This record gives sequence, structure tokens and C-alpha cells, in this order.
Amino acid sequence: MKKLIPISAVLLAMLFVACDRVKTPIVKKNTIVGTNFVTKNNFATSNFKKTLFEEFTGAQCPNCPNGTIIAKNLATANGSSLVVIAIHAGGFAKPYGEFTADYRTDAGDKLQGSTGFAINTYPSALINRKAYPPSAVMAFSSAWASIIPTAKNDPFIVKLDVTTNYDTINGALNTNIRAIFQTAYTDNLNACIYLIEEGIVGKQDDQGVVIEEYEFEHMFRGAVNSVWGEALTSSPKAAGDTVNYSFNNFNVKGMTYTIIKTPPAINEVKPIVVNDKNLYAVVFVCNATTRNVLQVEKIKIR
Repeated sequence: MKKLIPISAVLLAMLFVACDRVKTPIVKKNTIVGTNFVTKNNFATSNFKKTLFEEFTGAQCPNCPNGTIIAKNLATANGSSLVVIAIHAGGFAKPYGEFTADYRTDAGDKLQGSTGFAINTYPSALINRKAYPPSAVMAFSSAWASIIPTAKNDPFIVKLDVTTNYDTINGALNTNIRAIFQTAYTDNLNACIYLIEEGIVGKQDDQGVVIEEYEFEHMFRGAVNSVWGEALTSSPKAAGDTVNYSFNNFNVKGMTYTIIKTPPAINEVKPIVVNDKNLYAVVFVCNATTRNVLQVEKIKIR
């Protein structure tokens, strides 16, 4: 004898299935889209240790041009082994008076703020986000030159082969990282992708004198996969192990900066307009707990 199922039960089951499809749609986050890709990689220069130098600065910081000169000299002396990022954040970066340009970013605010590295002195820098004697994690400009040689002696733990595919028409940036471990490493790692831009011209306070056409270099324009990145590893790795990570379809032409305002005022969202011909991807891996940077690479996306 066949068991009859009431029509109401069938309809109810169909309703639950339909609702589930709407509630949890399948999203293919890493589907590469675009029509006019430019492909770049770092394969010719990925086989040696590099150092990340993050300088905190601002257009209204009167002492920052001197710090920038020191950072530029260090970059020249160390070549591609030193990757510099200039982060405009904090009070010296907030537009005021004739300084109308806003170079701040959401990620830069987090790095500078209390939940990040609590940067309160300008110019200052993070070097591999580590404390190197005689400095704390936040290093003053007077200590930069003495710290860099020590930082360069850090062990070469992981090699990063990076490929970027950038669609010059739609602005889609696709980044692939192949991490090859040179030595064993037990802690978890995050992969971070940042964007910097060269050749931005604007006003800068230099010891009380306003320079009308100051060229800003290595300017931080935003984080692709969040300020602290995403998980690269979740288990110990042995020498020779390889891990792949990709983040696709980041909209370079749709970046914004949000100015947080006190309620009932509404937050203001500003576009971050970039010249993609001067844009570089800075890719690095860091310890997920300590945030110490193990390796960094820099690639011009077009």
C-alpha cells in the first residue's frame, strides 16, 4: 500500500527549499572577470629577503619632509630590498585651511589608531612591524638608518611569487600569491595586499613653509583584502611546503574613504581616485598574532 503525502506538506517543503536558496546564495568570490588584462609578476626578483618600511606622515606635518628624505635615501641605498609605504593618517593628515586634499584611508586610520600601532609621533615608522633595538615597534626617524641593517638580517623564511592581473578598462585587480617556505615555520600567517601610488602632487608643510607642488611618493591608497589581511596558513609548515592564496575582482576604481562622524551626523564617504598607471601592489605575509612581517614584495600593476 502506497503512503500518501498531503499536498500541503509538499508545498511546505518547496517553500523551505526556495527560502533557503534566497537566504544562502552561492557567491563565486574568486571568479576572474575583465576584458583587457595586464599581467605582471615578481618572479625575477623574489628569491631574496626584503624589508617592509611603513612611514606615518601627513601634509600638515612640518617635520615629515625631513623624514621623507631619510626614507628616500634608505630606499635608494637598499634598492628593491626595502619596500616603502607612506601612510597619511592622524591629525597631520586631516584637511584643514588651505590643505584641502585628503589622502587618508580606512586602513591607514586603523594602522595609526589605538587598535593598530597607536602612532602618536611624526615622522615615525614601522620596520617589519617589529621592535629592533634600541627602538620600540614605532621607530623615530633618528633610528631608521641604524635599524635597517639589523632588519635585513632577519631570516628568509618564506618566498613569495606574486602574479597580478589588472583589467585596465573595468579596474578589476586579481592577485595570486604562491608562498614557498624556505625554512620550517609553526605560527599562523596572514597574507596582506596593499596598494600604493607614486607621483601625487599636492601641498606640504615643510618647517612652516608651504610647498605648493610637493611630490608624494609611495602613498598608501588602501588595503585590498582588509587592513590585517586574510589567513594564509592555519597549521605548521615545513621547509619546501607551498601555499597558494588569491584575491580577485578588487575594484581599483571604486575605492572610498569613510569619515566617521558623531551621531546624529551621517558618516561621509569620499572616493579615492587613483592613477592606475602609477599604482603598485605591495604584498606581504605577517604573523597572525604578533603582526611581524616575514616577507614583502612590490609589483607595478600595469
